[in-house]
Amino acid sequence: MSRKPIRKKTVGKEMEKASLPDGLMNEAPVAYPVAGTSITALQVYHNPDRKPSGDGPWNNEGDKVAWVDSETGLGCIMLRQEDGTLSGYVGVGPDHPLYGFEAVAVLLGVSSVVHGGITYGKACEVNRTELRAKGKPRKERYTVCHVTRTRWVQDYEDVQTTEDKFGHEDLWWLGFDTNHVGDLRPNDEYHTPRKGEIYRDQAYVYKNCIALAKRLKEVADRKVATREIPADQTLLPPAAEER
Repeated sequence: MSRKPIRKKTVGKEMEKASLPDGLMNEAPVAYPVAGTSITALQVYHNPDRKPSGDGPWNNEGDKVAWVDSETGLGCIMLRQEDGTLSGYVGVGPDHPLYGFEAVAVLLGVSSVVHGGITYGKACEVNRTELRAKGKPRKERYTVCHVTRTRWVQDYEDVQTTEDKFGHEDLWWLGFDTNHVGDLRPNDEYHTPRKGEIYRDQAYVYKNCIALAKRLKEVADRKVATREIPADQTLLPPAAEER
């Protein structure tokens, strides 16, 4: 009677490997150097399908980096697009005055602080599917959604809200891109690079994210301050002799 060969147990390793989604570089928050400083990155993804080919300033850049700005407490994301450029996003909660604002409706005083102005204003992408393949879930490495754990985006037909089923914050994301006139788009096959075009690297996008987060915090603080002014401190109309 022949015996079946004994198979080594590798379930633990397989489970450990399977716990990380495609492209995720860190299992826990890590120190991430950028723009001469270090941030605590909650997510660092490598998206080889979007990384520009050849040597360049993008060599040592993550393709999606998510963190919480220490000064404002707002969630931030840097995400590489299909054309090889980087975009930046800052998320605000339902209590923020600009929550729900589309890009074109954002005040100039906010939009003007970032490169090219605000071009993105949308809800968390947790429940969206890929446009080119209806029903196919989007991977976390491509979504504008700030999370600290692994998850797949669910079918839009089945889940149509961003409520706490996935254990994430319900944020509205305002963002900007770096594919304007004068910007280098390393993966854009339809665009011929011109002399003088500049690749907006991660340091540049990071500084823009921080500037946007600061301005959004100022807007929220002004709103709170306006609500909290006591009625007896409001300005009265001038007296007749002062008019």
